[in-house]
Amino acid sequence: MLHILLSTYNGERYISEQIDSILAQTYTQWRLYIRDDGSKDGTKAILREYAQKYPEKIFVDETAPGGLGAMRSFEYLLAQHGEADYFAFADQDDVWLPKKIEVTMAAMDKAEQSHPGQPIVVHTDLKVVDEELNELSPSFWTYGGIHPEILDTNIHYLAICNSVTGCAMIMNKKAQAAVLPFPSHVFMHDAWIGIRVLEQGGLVIPIYTTTILYRQHGDNVCGAQRYRFRLTNLRQKYQWAVRSYQTGHPLVFRNVLHFLWWKTRYFITLHTLRNA
Repeated sequence: MLHILLSTYNGERYISEQIDSILAQTYTQWRLYIRDDGSKDGTKAILREYAQKYPEKIFVDETAPGGLGAMRSFEYLLAQHGEADYFAFADQDDVWLPKKIEVTMAAMDKAEQSHPGQPIVVHTDLKVVDEELNELSPSFWTYGGIHPEILDTNIHYLAICNSVTGCAMIMNKKAQAAVLPFPSHVFMHDAWIGIRVLEQGGLVIPIYTTTILYRQHGDNVCGAQRYRFRLTNLRQKYQWAVRSYQTGHPLVFRNVLHFLWWKTRYFITLHTLRNA
């Protein structure tokens, strides 16, 4: 059984569309567990309606504490549902394409057959769209200059440039056990999950197809950023570097110099690829 974990906060504009897309999945062996992080709009009422309409599929945790923030909210959900075999995260503002779960579960099944007993994460590309679901880019990976072929097998590179988007991944039970609890210094859960699974000898497997409409609007916690190498956004680059170092230290990077060494190697590798 797959447990889908959904955290909401003031999501009344998009939450129905997201839940409807989950209900429309071709793969049906799932349950949806939702906790709200203290919404002030009509989100909670919408969630209750869905839970009442689909009592065997959708469950809303009314007792969970509020104000945790996105990452800690997902950690809470992941820790609360350890009885599942597989786990997926869902964001309140996206739309899942009908075969999203089917595609990722097929890849997971294949990976587990060839690598039994290992922690495994499977993740896909996403289609970047605007608020009205108009396409901005057919590939989030291309849009962001992300190369899973070099990131997903190199823990140092993955800690510098995360390729694993939380809403586009599933993990098995071994991976769930490996990644909990989330350390206090981690900025977002998906980056931590990817590098922790690799550090534990597991697999991070990319699927080069889009399974989600990744909606961009003014309130994204972590939205899509177009890759551009410019000297005019040094402050933003510095902030990203600090977050990467905090997530990867001390698990991946021994110190700042070690981080800078690998960041330089990644920069050279990335621009060699782009110029090939």
